[in-house]
Amino acid sequence: MRELLEIIRANPWPFGAGLFVVILMIVAENFGRGIQGDGAGGDLPDFDGGGGCGDGGGGD
Repeated sequence: MRELLEIIRANPWPFGAGLFVVILMIVAENFGRGIQGDGAGGDLPDFDGGGGCGDGGGGD
């Protein structure tokens, strides 16, 4: 572990770039989901009571 930290300390650019790419991919994935609309509705809970919309009843 100490050797790994020494390598990172000596040349931090590849590790910093890798971390940046990971963060960028997470942001891009979340942004893409928001535009396309996967039906999840975000992080907010559903407060409509779970009732259907226009189920109707039926017959005679």
